[in-house]
Amino acid sequence: MNAPRRHHYVPQFHQRRFVDGASDRIWIWDRTSDRVFSTTPGSIAVESDFYRLHEYEALGHDPYVLEKQLAEMEAQISLITGQWLDWLRAAEIRQSIPIPEENRYYFSRFMAVQFLRTADTREILCAFHEQHYPEKKLSQVDQTNLHIELLWDPETVERIANFLKESIWIFARNQSMTPYWTSDNPVAFRTADNSMWVKAGFLTDGTYAVYPLAPDIVLYCHSGSTWNKLRQFDNTLSPVTITRELVESENTGQVFMAKRFVISPTDDFSLARRFAPTIGTDTYKSGWLAKKSKER
Repeated sequence: MNAPRRHHYVPQFHQRRFVDGASDRIWIWDRTSDRVFSTTPGSIAVESDFYRLHEYEALGHDPYVLEKQLAEMEAQISLITGQWLDWLRAAEIRQSIPIPEENRYYFSRFMAVQFLRTADTREILCAFHEQHYPEKKLSQVDQTNLHIELLWDPETVERIANFLKESIWIFARNQSMTPYWTSDNPVAFRTADNSMWVKAGFLTDGTYAVYPLAPDIVLYCHSGSTWNKLRQFDNTLSPVTITRELVESENTGQVFMAKRFVISPTDDFSLARRFAPTIGTDTYKSGWLAKKSKER
């Protein structure tokens, strides 16, 4: 059997859910080159030997055990979320969908791992390490080992997973003409006042997760202590009418989170081009990004 050398840090099943129905291809905006192109799902957010365990290999063990574990997790989550999407597309507003505690745990752990497994997280982790240990320059193998150490740290993974699992889960169905986007770093976190997207400090009270399941369905995970008034909506389809402005507001989170690629079923990335230069500024802090707070 051939070794699994192509390692996706955003699962192929997730990318496939954002295809253009006319072509079965996904549209990409490359923020580094400001280029728009279409490609097949699985052609991006992938690197050769990204999760290769060099230390295991040196000891004669399977260097691809982590990649295989991730593939098993993805297969399980693809089935679970595929069923959710079927239910949510047929559900009435405020209707609850059945999510067993076991599946809630599995998906929370998947989201935690998804946030930690990306190339963006590796880059940030290595930059942080070199900032504190400037005398030690990390080789490519060192960077991989450091990242894998994080992914295999049960305390870190479980802390994020438990934060998500104990949150209030609300699904929203987008019936506007503007699709939700995803990216090469799709688990986004937003502050309680809706004014900022964050990549660090997201386990603080009130910060919540936004994860696009498909162009027409998004999941919000709200921390219970701050958002307790929403407890009645746990595991339900939101009664809020999803407008183009609300979809665009969530799509800015994918632009913010993306290391390089934003993914859409359409080729219109004008919003991404407008928003990307404002990252790190207060341009939209009190503007339409905060509208969600008023409309919810």
